[in-house]
Amino acid sequence: MKQFKKYIPNILTSIRIIMIPVIIFLGVIEQYSLLILVSALTIFTDALDGYLARKWKVESKLGAVLDALADKLLAATLLVLLIVKDFRFIYVFLMEFIIGVFNSYCYYRSKESTTLYIGKIKTWIISIAILLGFLNIISSDFQGMSQFFFVLALIFQGITFLSYAIYWMKIYQFMKNKEEHRKEFYEIIDPFVTHEEFLRRKEFPHHINESVYDHVLKVAYDCYELGKLFHLDYHSLAIAGLLHDFYEKPWQYDTEKKPLLQRHGFTHARNAVENAKRVFGEEVITPKIESIMITHMFPLNKRLPRNREAWLITLVDKADSIDFIMHPIILYKIMTKKEYDQEKKFTLAKLKSKLTRQKKKSKRIVK
Repeated sequence: MKQFKKYIPNILTSIRIIMIPVIIFLGVIEQYSLLILVSALTIFTDALDGYLARKWKVESKLGAVLDALADKLLAATLLVLLIVKDFRFIYVFLMEFIIGVFNSYCYYRSKESTTLYIGKIKTWIISIAILLGFLNIISSDFQGMSQFFFVLALIFQGITFLSYAIYWMKIYQFMKNKEEHRKEFYEIIDPFVTHEEFLRRKEFPHHINESVYDHVLKVAYDCYELGKLFHLDYHSLAIAGLLHDFYEKPWQYDTEKKPLLQRHGFTHARNAVENAKRVFGEEVITPKIESIMITHMFPLNKRLPRNREAWLITLVDKADSIDFIMHPIILYKIMTKKEYDQEKKFTLAKLKSKLTRQKKKSKRIVK
């Protein structure tokens, strides 16, 4: 039964679409009593599918889009049938059409779908107004209540349209800011990422299936965005994040046995600073950038980070590494050590090949 639970909410949603021809038929033959009963039961599935999806935790993007489509089609069908007998509902229909077109356009532009609670409330009020509109056709006793919910539906449609407009404006502004942030980020790091020495980091293995180049770009961007959010020195964070692992050669190339405190984890931060100063100049690697870089391996480097930016890159570097390592496939490769062994053999073979080329070159120079 459990494996079928994820399909049940979408099946209930689909029922609303399937019942539309039946509702049209009942409206055409003017069987309004039966139409009201069938419509009420069909509308009830809207509450039931959402409740089950949340309870069983099987909510999905497909389900959200299907639910919105079913609501719009069912409401439009009922409104068209009702307008034939009660023309004032043309205003409710036009408002629903405007809201639907507006949301569809925003979805097309942003590829984001959403349902606001005010929209759900509006849908239920319209449903009640429609059912009361059909009851008013049968009996004038429902005229007052029908008029009240008709006006209430128009009010909530106006509020809903305004709410969605504000929501999509915020989404658009967020996406615009994100594009501007990304543009600014690459303007900051452009002198470094285009440098030949930095591009060599694409060949430096870092984590399994990830190069040093990939890793530092991710850390640099995350630090930049968080720096912006918390009003820190995001410019220095972007550069320090990019160069925090700018050591001279891959640690896998170093086959020499060393004391624990002289190994890569303890020394590469200092090596990265010295190498960055050598390549890009001491005027570029400011004291603050150096301070951020030099302590990013805390507590291995012993030195306590001295400012908020240094603490941020220390945490982001570890968080990004843990996020990568905890990926199920990567974790499996680490546990089995197959990928690591292959990478180690590849690295050593590459090192031997490089040393052989250097020896041949030196022999030619001697001759």
